[in-house]
Amino acid sequence: MCNNKVASLAVSFLLLSCGLARATGSSMTPLKYQMSLSNENDDDYLSQKENVLEKSYHGLIRENETLVEITPLIKVDEEKICNFRILKKPYHEIPFQIELINNLGILKARRTLNCEKRKSYHFEIMATFCDGTHSATANVHITVIDINEYAPTFVQPSYVTEVDEGRLYKEIIRVEATDKDCTPLFGDVCKYEILNNDQPFIIDNEGSIKNTEPLSHKASHNHILSVVAYDCAMKESAPIMVSIKVRRVCDARFLGIPERIDYTASTTESLSLFPNARLELCDLYCGKQNLNIHTSVALKTKHISFGCDRDISNCSTGLSFIDLLPRNAEWTKDLSYDEGFEPVFHFDGSTGVIVPDALSFHHDFSTRSFSIVTIFRHSSMASGNKHTKEHIICSADDHKMNRHHMALFVRNCRLILLLRKNFNEGDLNIFSPAEWRWKIPHVCDNEWHHYALSVNQLSKVELYIDGVRFENSVEDRHNNPEVIDDWPLHAAHGVNTTLSVGACYQSSENRLKHGFNGDISQIKVSIDTILSAEDVRCGTNCAEHLLPPPESLLEAGSQVQANAQMNEIYIQGQSKSNVELLLQKIQYVNIKGYPTIGRRNIEVRTSMMCINQSSTRLPTIETYIMVNEPSQLVISEEGVADNSEMNVGEFKDKFKITTYTQKSSFITSRPSTVNDQGQHMQGEISSEEKAKIIISGNTNNLVSYPEIKRGVHILGNINITVVNANNKIMSNMQNLDSCSVIVFPSLNPDHEEIQVDSDESLSSTLDIKTNINKDGVEMIGSDAIENYLEVLKALLYSNKKPAYYLNRVFKLACTQLNSEFKSQEFTLTLTVLHPKLAPKTTTTTASIFGVAEHSPYGISGVNGGVGSTSFDNRLFAHAMMHSHDVQEPKVHVRSIIHKAESSHPTMLIILICAFLVIVLCGVSIARLKSNGLKYTDRQPCPKIADESLVWDDSALTITINPMQTDAVSEDSSNSENSESEDEEDRITLPTRTLSSGFFICCIRG
Repeated sequence: MCNNKVASLAVSFLLLSCGLARATGSSMTPLKYQMSLSNENDDDYLSQKENVLEKSYHGLIRENETLVEITPLIKVDEEKICNFRILKKPYHEIPFQIELINNLGILKARRTLNCEKRKSYHFEIMATFCDGTHSATANVHITVIDINEYAPTFVQPSYVTEVDEGRLYKEIIRVEATDKDCTPLFGDVCKYEILNNDQPFIIDNEGSIKNTEPLSHKASHNHILSVVAYDCAMKESAPIMVSIKVRRVCDARFLGIPERIDYTASTTESLSLFPNARLELCDLYCGKQNLNIHTSVALKTKHISFGCDRDISNCSTGLSFIDLLPRNAEWTKDLSYDEGFEPVFHFDGSTGVIVPDALSFHHDFSTRSFSIVTIFRHSSMASGNKHTKEHIICSADDHKMNRHHMALFVRNCRLILLLRKNFNEGDLNIFSPAEWRWKIPHVCDNEWHHYALSVNQLSKVELYIDGVRFENSVEDRHNNPEVIDDWPLHAAHGVNTTLSVGACYQSSENRLKHGFNGDISQIKVSIDTILSAEDVRCGTNCAEHLLPPPESLLEAGSQVQANAQMNEIYIQGQSKSNVELLLQKIQYVNIKGYPTIGRRNIEVRTSMMCINQSSTRLPTIETYIMVNEPSQLVISEEGVADNSEMNVGEFKDKFKITTYTQKSSFITSRPSTVNDQGQHMQGEISSEEKAKIIISGNTNNLVSYPEIKRGVHILGNINITVVNANNKIMSNMQNLDSCSVIVFPSLNPDHEEIQVDSDESLSSTLDIKTNINKDGVEMIGSDAIENYLEVLKALLYSNKKPAYYLNRVFKLACTQLNSEFKSQEFTLTLTVLHPKLAPKTTTTTASIFGVAEHSPYGISGVNGGVGSTSFDNRLFAHAMMHSHDVQEPKVHVRSIIHKAESSHPTMLIILICAFLVIVLCGVSIARLKSNGLKYTDRQPCPKIADESLVWDDSALTITINPMQTDAVSEDSSNSENSESEDEEDRITLPTRTLSSGFFICCIRG
């Protein structure tokens, strides 16, 4: 019984548990689903908030507007979004506000912005939902667009400057304007303009003002210009005033100063330069006590080798120098050099020579006193690498190693002396001076300089440059020269040294390296002796200089001064006559035994003033001294040995020059052969050994206006050669050192010019340096004759105003052998053919051609036509044969045959006349037939006498060109009728009027 109850209770409990479990399971499933759905709705809501705005927006706003043009548009839903918010950053002003209008976020500026103060703004915005929540932030970049609100303004309120009258300037003054706008279009100045166009000035886009014609103080002493500036959008600035004052250049000048002064070599006599000088005063009047005159005379010799002639024959007589670059030595014969009394050796960085051991003796320079004297010229453009060494002299190991014991070289525009001690000289662990580095401008100025180095046994080094001892400045006293210490060289037994010039010997490579780029005249070394200051000065003093007037000629208030080089003399005085006298007594002297043949320029500058007045400069006078070769070479009493290959320098060392009354017309290049007994003799050189520089060609050139305006090759037909007395070409002397073309009178740069045709191609292939100025052309450089001819034939002379001149004279002279000798002057006369009125004449065409065929002048067409081939005085006036009046302007006369197409009214008149003639002939034929007159074939009709048939020609005239009848060339006619011809070239051609009283010739029909 009990068991049954227990079992029933267990079954009941089991059923109850199952029901409870079913009930519980059915209720949990909907709860889990409801929770999952709620989470998904929350995510969608948050995602919509994040994606309301774009990540970034870009906006543009103009300076004068407040509305921002935003890209892309800020689009939102107004049902969800109620507002926007700008996030401000600390210390940053955000002058913008945003509003929600029609589902769009509108950005506006609270005020107008300024691009010049700030060009862009960066900030963040967010959207505010209607429930108060915020969206994610978005970046906003706004750029302020510039507007052209500012006009350019000039840096200065006005400009004032002064210029000399009578000159053309490349730039007189430069004005400058700026613009405050922030963009290049509105903020850059792109143009300047002169408003008053009647002034002879122009201005470029950079603000540079220059004159277009020479100014005249008499015409206007002050030019006031109104100048404006434009930005790149052409907004104009306010005008400013530019005042250009014209300084009067006094017409006063020195007269009686010759254009050329000749000085004969081998004479030590002084030569008065200006014996006839006199001062012509202009309209500057003041009392004698108030007048002050300053005059300077300068001798210019920089173009000569080493800057001037130097005489070293009496210098350093007590010193024994070893010449490391002698002429015609075995080790220098392969070097390129200009031969002369003082030869110049050329080094290009890849050449050099080794001095023979017998001459150098393997000197140990570190243990002995020594001096080095050298003259060289070096350019800064010689090497592009500033660390490159360029050795002038070098002593290095002769084998095994590349140790440099002593060297003088150039590096980075510094002159460096290297002197290393050997291993047996003192302690190997002690430093001692090994390099001296001078930083001096002379090394790289491409000019000749004299350098002298003295080194004593205590390693005290002294440098002299052009005779002046180098003294460092206070600022550079510790580093100029820069002294570098180094250990002694390590021991190397059995190794000697090799001395080289122009490079340094590298024994490990068995070749020369670190070559010199430039020219070297001499290198001399003195062992165990050093140069004194007096020896150095003696070797650098110029042998040619000016001699001042004696002090006894000075009056009260006058003084004379000369510089240390004696190449400039200054005169100051109050008396006009005393200044003239002092100038007349200035002399030139050259004490060198064999002076360099050639030109020395002289410059005379003068200024004058009255007390309490501004100084007036007189025109600078430029003249020159021409040092000529001696008249004849004569054997000295010492005589010479027989040597047909002797060069000029050695020959001069043995011979002296004697001046004869009659000057030889050629140059002498080598001596005659004399006996080799060394006996005393004196005689003239054999004429067969004399050489002549022959310049040949056309000495007269006739040119017309168009030709001289386009440019004439003045020396296009010349030829230069060197021959002996028997007129046989000397092939080993076909080279020149210099040529000069002198123009007389000097060129007027306003309308005359000489230039080198194809200058770029010539300058890149030849070593001839050409200098063109108003006095002519100077060419310097050792080169072959054919190369000089190439440059000479390329000289192009042009004249824009040929009416001002009758002729031009060009004088050509060339030199050889380092300017020691000079050829005769070749004179070319350039004659301008001036147009002249053609007289009225009925000469037939055949007669004109007859004159052309028998013309005595070999002219091949002045203007390129047939008629211009005859030198007929009816067409041209020769500058040497006819008087010339003022040029008359040319009238455009049109030929009815050759130029009918250019004149339609003339052609119409001709056609009408022809038609009337035909009608008149027809009427006449009809009248004659009606009268029964009989004529034979081709019988001329008599002149019509019937007044009814006479043609009324009172209103008809035909104008023709008589030059057509006179057979003037078509080219000449075309040039006369050309509209592009200058007014000054035009001539008046007479016309003639033909009456229409015709004779009628009838042919029976």
